[in-house]
Amino acid sequence: MTTLQDFTAQMEKLLGKTDLDVDAPLSMLGVDSMNIVEMVIICQQIYTGVTNYEDIDINELTTLRELDEQMHSLSVPA
Repeated sequence: MTTLQDFTAQMEKLLGKTDLDVDAPLSMLGVDSMNIVEMVIICQQIYTGVTNYEDIDINELTTLRELDEQMHSLSVPA
């Protein structure tokens, strides 16, 4: 399972939905400001190589795919 698949599966659980479109903006997926904190916790569990989660750029137009790409770019190689 890729990190994007794992992340998407965890987001589906968080939002109580199935078949999330990884290219849809977070606002269209039903993510609100209350979900953002939980979403960052999910990122911390999946993307363990990231050292500074404060550098994540999340807004209502961010997609799950873009967030996955950000996590990989912020990860320190093992």
